[in-house]
Amino acid sequence: MVGPAPGGKTSRLREAAQKILERCPHRPRMALLLGSGHASIAGQLREKVSVHAEDLPPGVGLASPLLLGLLEGAPVAVADAPIMTLETGVEVTLLVRLLRALGCETLIVTAGAASLSPQIEPGSIALIEDHINLTGAQPLRSKSDEHWGPTFPDMSEAYSPRWLAVARDVAMRAGVPCLPGVLAAVPGPSMPTRAEYRFLRQIGADLVGMSMVPEVISAVHAGFQVLALVGVTQHALPQRPPAEASIEAMIEAAELAAPRIASVLVGVVAEGQKLLD
Repeated sequence: MVGPAPGGKTSRLREAAQKILERCPHRPRMALLLGSGHASIAGQLREKVSVHAEDLPPGVGLASPLLLGLLEGAPVAVADAPIMTLETGVEVTLLVRLLRALGCETLIVTAGAASLSPQIEPGSIALIEDHINLTGAQPLRSKSDEHWGPTFPDMSEAYSPRWLAVARDVAMRAGVPCLPGVLAAVPGPSMPTRAEYRFLRQIGADLVGMSMVPEVISAVHAGFQVLALVGVTQHALPQRPPAEASIEAMIEAAELAAPRIASVLVGVVAEGQKLLD
């Protein structure tokens, strides 16, 4: 089991991971934190084991059930992606570290975001190559951080190039629209203003969302290889006349993107086994 010397929250996480592994016949090497495509992936798991907060030591911070099972024959752990407007960076970090303590080596995260690029259409998938953290959240503010990773983790290559290549190939074979992009993460829950959209585009963002980045920071610190997929919910183009955000249109685009993300996830997990062998 991955993990540092016992002490405080670290000790509880290691104890929680041991309890989970005792219940699950397969040890996961890939973890999925899903804000999009969760229902589809959960329905495809075989030999599924559900773990709830009451099954674990107090203070572990499991806000929703953690699922373990086989996806395309590969042992995986699946959880709901945290909502940063509602959950603190500490809770995000605890969940990521629990997945690492289970022995997972790769973390795949999904979320929804608005496109700032004319080339990235609503309903498509974006592969995150880099991010800009404007949330104000820094999940590594903890005295025990050094037990899980370096005090100053290098974020210059937060998203694994080889996993990006796998996802790109899978999407291409499946005929799923998929382009790379840089994600700007903002606090929310309000949408950005017109001036903020222009600013985000000028500083290099292709997409803007309200989640994903804090868990990626925690994951890189803990030694994960990270892949991030975004379902594009709407266009927010600074160069076009502004249009009022339609919740109905956003939901429609999200519903189109979700099965596409699930399809790519299944293919990535199947191909990813070869990378981990």
